[in-house]
Amino acid sequence: MKTYEAVVIFTSDENPYREAREFVKKEFETAGIVITKEEDMGEKLLAYPVSRHDRARYVLYTIEGTAEMLKTVSRTFKLRAEILKHLITRQEVAAR
Repeated sequence: MKTYEAVVIFTSDENPYREAREFVKKEFETAGIVITKEEDMGEKLLAYPVSRHDRARYVLYTIEGTAEMLKTVSRTFKLRAEILKHLITRQEVAAR
């Protein structure tokens, strides 16, 4: 399995944020993806409105999984209104 970084941007409302964050964790676990690190980056002002929101909460996940696992998770993230945007990138391996 390869290491990836996922940034998920949630709505800034407290209750939907908590529920969506739990949803993300459960989706990762059901897909077989291992969360190695989770960092709450806080609430930030967006550069432009996304779904009529001008502020959002950012969470950075370091995860391990396969590309197929990530595709299924990415599809389900698009269906949730509380998740404004997400980006999953492969983490670079340090050169020896």
